[in-house]
Amino acid sequence: MVPGLAKPLDLVDASALGGVLVLDRRAGTATAVLRVSGAGFMLDEPGAQETKVQGWGRVLAGVCRQPSVVRVQVLARTVPGGLAPARRWWRDQVTSPVDPISAALAAMLDDGFVAPVRRETLLAVAVRLPRGARHDAGAIGQVATQLAAVAASLTGAELAGDGWLDRTGLLRSVGEALDPGAVVRADEGPGPVPAVLGASEHWSSLTAGTSVHATYWINEWPRAAVHLAFLQPLIQADCGALSVMAEPLSTAKALREIRRAKVEHAADATQRARMGQVEDEATRAEVADLERREAELVAGHQDLRFTGLLTVSAPDEVTLAERCTAMETAAAQAMCEVRRLVGQQGIAFLAAALPLARGVL
Repeated sequence: MVPGLAKPLDLVDASALGGVLVLDRRAGTATAVLRVSGAGFMLDEPGAQETKVQGWGRVLAGVCRQPSVVRVQVLARTVPGGLAPARRWWRDQVTSPVDPISAALAAMLDDGFVAPVRRETLLAVAVRLPRGARHDAGAIGQVATQLAAVAASLTGAELAGDGWLDRTGLLRSVGEALDPGAVVRADEGPGPVPAVLGASEHWSSLTAGTSVHATYWINEWPRAAVHLAFLQPLIQADCGALSVMAEPLSTAKALREIRRAKVEHAADATQRARMGQVEDEATRAEVADLERREAELVAGHQDLRFTGLLTVSAPDEVTLAERCTAMETAAAQAMCEVRRLVGQQGIAFLAAALPLARGVL
């Protein structure tokens, strides 16, 4: 059971892609998830970082200019685990560690000595299925071809696609998001990963299996110039997920939104002048941003709507409160303002923690 879903999704194997497609028949979209890796961004000199960021901007712009692309999601998350293979090998190969070196290695592999975590980055791309051909194998092949081109374009940003998730990989990824602790315990034991039988949504949190989650919305991005790696404190948080979604807007729709906002600002300016109020710097910055966006659209660039979401996971409410405090501190370090969502934790968790490229806000 996945919280926030009104109807189940279909999984269709795409042999041409080497992965699985998540079909939303109701929305008419197909989503595939690519595991992505990069090399040493934090250790690069500023010039190399700038080159990589510009390359990613070109990749994102190229992907979102395709008319069939509905949404692109970048999910950077930290999940517990990672030492299960080493512990399993140790149990199979070593019976009784009696010498000091073996005892020290056994202690290092023990949960009481270290709490291992694993970080990964997933890229989910949702594309629109051809109308009238949502059950056609040819349409699935066409979607697979488009997604394969997305993976090939990542080389422009010095990123590597480590393969599209297959059915097993996707289900495991969803399970790790819903109940990370259960997946770790299953890795340590002989049995398979247990399915999450249900989820309970509360006013400001969500309980799934043995884990509890809280999802935040990034309602304010940095206003001033920041370092290219300004999101590092949020990405490196323990047992959390940062999801940034880019949704392409048509030029006509984007221009309508910009002009509507400019009319509202003009009306507010007239009202302030009538009342003798002074225009503040924040308002001037918003107007300047609208002018910049309009100029870029007129010049032929694509407009994207970005949404940032954060999910914090923990085994209990007490630990969740501690991790939420740490995450809010990390957000302040990143010059971002976050707001804990209430009354919609189910659909917010679906968009923030699961690599399904679903937008709700």
